[in-house]
Amino acid sequence: MTFDEVASKLQCELADIIMNRKEVNEYELIVYKYLFITELKIPVHEDLGVEIVEDSFVLYLIPDSLEFGVIRRLDDAFDRFRITFMPNDYGLVKLKFELSD
Repeated sequence: MTFDEVASKLQCELADIIMNRKEVNEYELIVYKYLFITELKIPVHEDLGVEIVEDSFVLYLIPDSLEFGVIRRLDDAFDRFRITFMPNDYGLVKLKFELSD
């Protein structure tokens, strides 16, 4: 599968979780983190990874492995979400994806 195909499916699933306020267990979060790391080649932090909150999901990215093009691809692929850079205490890049529908 291509980046766009995986990202599209992932976007639909995450949007559904957020819109319907579905509960997500730790195993599911590990699967999402795995998809971002292996399928989309996004440098997500191994421990913090992916967090799903009320109206959004958050990615913790490793800045040393991050290229600007990666953020642009995420922004293009996750077009139903608005991306915001968030401050954090971990020395990581924290991106918040808020559903814009």
